[in-house]
Amino acid sequence: MFSLLFWYHVCMRKQASFIVHRAHLWLENPWPFAALIGAALLYVAALASGLAEDVLDNDSIVRVDGWLVHWLAVHRTPVGISFFTTVSFVGNWQVAIIVLVVAVIFLWNRRRRAAMTLALTCAGSELVVYLGKAGFGRPRPPAVLSVVTELDASFPSGHANISVALYALSFYLLFRATRSQRLKQLWLVLAALFPLMIGFSRLYLGAHYLSDVLAGWSIGIWWAIFALGVFGFTRRRRAAQRQAADFRSRPNRAK
Repeated sequence: MFSLLFWYHVCMRKQASFIVHRAHLWLENPWPFAALIGAALLYVAALASGLAEDVLDNDSIVRVDGWLVHWLAVHRTPVGISFFTTVSFVGNWQVAIIVLVVAVIFLWNRRRRAAMTLALTCAGSELVVYLGKAGFGRPRPPAVLSVVTELDASFPSGHANISVALYALSFYLLFRATRSQRLKQLWLVLAALFPLMIGFSRLYLGAHYLSDVLAGWSIGIWWAIFALGVFGFTRRRRAAQRQAADFRSRPNRAK
């Protein structure tokens, strides 16, 4: 029985490896890649628009917002406040600008496409966050339930957006550029951990509602997919054009 399970495992691994390899080859074609990116963008946009509609209509998510902000206010501790204030500081726009500028300067001569991906994602997503705050004008959680004072609107969360558009995307780009499997695992863990920690810090401190954070994440994810898709499509299209040109330039050997 164990031998059968072993051979089944080996065969399944080979089959999965074959499927992944074929999918990779298929996605090296620019148009299937564009179709996949477009589908992902539409899906994330639908989620974000549904969330915004629920907030405007005072749907169930708003009741969850109110319950969660009260529950966290009751269960705060001085240690937790100190820790999550530090975590939240990493998502401040002043810190984010410094990190972004340093990252772009460092990457510009080595990986210019990665630098432009970061810059486009952060600029585009922050513009959407700014317009969203101005358009929705949602008040922050009550001051009595908050330990921080914020002057701008609540929806969507700029910190949550930056946690994805800058930090998670940076770790993903490091993941793609790294060959070591251990480092790859580390970058993926950090890419998931930073958004979760920064997003939760805003909830814990009473600076945002849950729907604000979810919207910020959605905006950051949309722009990250968009930027990766634009530059990925451009790279694939140029490679396909070079391949076609090389094929046409070969001498006709047919007799």
